[in-house]
Formats: sequence, C-alpha cells, structure tokens
Amino acid sequence: MAKEQVSSILRALQILECFMDSHTEWTLKALVEHLDMPTTTVFRQISTLVDRQYLVQDPVRKSYQIGPRLYLLSSAILGQSDLRRISHPELERLSETVKETVNLSVLLEHDIFYLDKVETHRSIVCNTRVGSRAPAYATSCGKVMLAEQSEAAVDEYCTWLANAIALTDKSITSPEALRDELVRARINGYAMDNGEIEQGLICIGAPIHDMTGHVCAAVSIAGPDYRMKQDQAFIISEVKKAAKSISNLLGYRG
Repeated sequence: MAKEQVSSILRALQILECFMDSHTEWTLKALVEHLDMPTTTVFRQISTLVDRQYLVQDPVRKSYQIGPRLYLLSSAILGQSDLRRISHPELERLSETVKETVNLSVLLEHDIFYLDKVETHRSIVCNTRVGSRAPAYATSCGKVMLAEQSEAAVDEYCTWLANAIALTDKSITSPEALRDELVRARINGYAMDNGEIEQGLICIGAPIHDMTGHVCAAVSIAGPDYRMKQDQAFIISEVKKAAKSISNLLGYRG
C-alpha cells in the first residue's frame, strides 16, 4: 500500500478516535485545533467518513457525531467479544447477589473501557455506559489493572498523571498517592474508588486473569456510599469471587 494511502488511513483513524470518549460532538474547527492538521486535510477526511456514514453532521449546528455505520461496527465487535460473552452470566449472578450495578472493563491507554454492564433495579444507579471510557486513576477497575502493569508502564502512567484533572475533590492526581493505591491493590486483590469519579459513589473492583496469568480485565460493583459502606466486607468478598470465577472460565489456574 502506498505511503500516502497509509497516511490517509492514519488521519482518518485519528479523527475517529476523537469521538471515543465523553467528547462525542466536534466542529471542524475544534478537530483542526485538537489534531493540529490542515483544515483542508481534516475536511476531506470528514467528508469521506460522512459519505460512508461513519460520522453524521448536525444540519443546524454543523457539528459532527458518530454515525450509524460506526455504531453497527462497534455493536458487532462487542457482540463477538469472547470476554464479554463468557463473563456476562457471572456479571448477572453478581448483580443479583449484591443488588448493585456491575461493570466489566478493560484497560485502554490511560483509561478504562466499559465492555459490559448489568444494572441494578434499586434506586440510585451508576451512570456508566457500555462503550464509554473513564480515567483509570479514578476507578477501582483502573487501579487493579494498573497494579499488574510493568514498572515501566506505571512510570509512564504516573508521568501522564501529573497533568491530569481531578474529577472530584477525592480524585487521586498525585503520582505518589496512586503508587500507594496500586501497592494496596496488589496486596489486597481489589481496589476502591471512594467518590473519586462521582461524588457519593463507591466502586470496588477486582482483576480478571486470562489463561497466561495476565490481567486482561476487571469486574467492579458500584453503588451509593451509604449502601456500599454498610455491606463493604460482603461486596469485597463477592467481587473477588466473581473475578476468580471469570478468570477460571478463561483458563486461569493460578
């Protein structure tokens, strides 16, 4: 494939990646500034993506959003995920047992990506969304997955964290404090987000291992602090049990 074609694909992917997090609507000007690309280049790529229905343009605001073809592609990927398929029955069992929201996530660069979710029917629920992302440093799943990364990977993450923004007054943005959290997560086999991503919400997560022993994902239980604190010991026990069960289903024998 010609070098120019490869560069064109790379630019198209960089544009699509802008729509991966909570910032799901972009103007042409904002994309140009964010990507530091020429306006003509970005416009040409966007026009192609709109023609192919990977993006759509709002006729009034002239901004761009994810299109139906990209939703179809993401649904197909999620639907065919072995991890999601294998884990889902255990997520349902866990949610039914603890009567709280349960999330399944994987580590993606500096964030976690929510791969699956089982909602509770009780009042006050966690507002996570399958297919969305959240900063790993502010989540229990992020912490347990970061805790099993190499020293070099943790060093890189902590360097990036120095410029991160606190989401609540409890968010950990100090590299030293995060390293302490990761040590505790490794020792205890679970981690906690105590109102660090959303005020009044507690999340407790445990790591999932694949057949090679690598931490490939994490499962977490999320709920309001007054319920989670009341049943904390039980919730910790159950989330670790669920993570172990899913790990065994994936072939882990540790």
